[in-house]
Amino acid sequence: LPNLFKEIDMPSYKLLSQGSMKIDKSNKIQDKYFSRILYLAPHNLADGKRTVCPYATVAKCHEPCLNTAGMGKFSNVQQSRIRKTLLFLDEYDTFMQYLIEDINKFIGECYKLDKIPCVRLNGTSDIQWEHQLVDGRNVFEIFPDVLFYDYTKIPTRKVSHIKNYHLTWSYSQANDKYAKLFDDVQCNKAVVFRKELPDTFRGVKVIDGDKHDMRFLDESNVVVGLTAKGPAKKDYSGFVVDNLIEARAI
Repeated sequence: LPNLFKEIDMPSYKLLSQGSMKIDKSNKIQDKYFSRILYLAPHNLADGKRTVCPYATVAKCHEPCLNTAGMGKFSNVQQSRIRKTLLFLDEYDTFMQYLIEDINKFIGECYKLDKIPCVRLNGTSDIQWEHQLVDGRNVFEIFPDVLFYDYTKIPTRKVSHIKNYHLTWSYSQANDKYAKLFDDVQCNKAVVFRKELPDTFRGVKVIDGDKHDMRFLDESNVVVGLTAKGPAKKDYSGFVVDNLIEARAI
């Protein structure tokens, strides 16, 4: 893969990110798929009022969010994410034009690499992209040959009919009503554990979600286990499942 990159002129993206440790890991562990990600400023960070993560306060994920992990620790990266988010909120048509242009560039990049293009639109946001339309079509309809995937905190999203979109629901115990939805949500569930991963959680097999980010490669009916990182290591709201005993007892 690195040798291929030397032969390819890398496109310049306005919205999609080329720098993500987890995405890079996913791109290197297999030869079939290639991925890019969109990072926005999470929750209401962009202007202090409007949120792009509607369940952030319910699930208590706004404080332990990985927004400041990796490249996110740099102020210029944070400012870039805020600018992108304000563009989405205030100049939607321009934002979507840039996004479509970026995905088209990415398809070209993947064509040269002989890879299947995959895009994660909610790197640090939780936008319901199935409802974001351009001339009456959402991005999944505009790009039927691109595989899209995301995590979501929104338990009511209905996307099973969208064949090129894979969702993993992100669990939290910070809210009792929210936690009780575990058995009702039909897609795979992601759970953040404070330390090592248990074998099962609430009777469901746990797989290691830290090995890669391409959740559409996961088997069905599993819990995607993630270990707490960055600010999440100090989170005791219930977003992070505290220990193996709690994981097995629930």
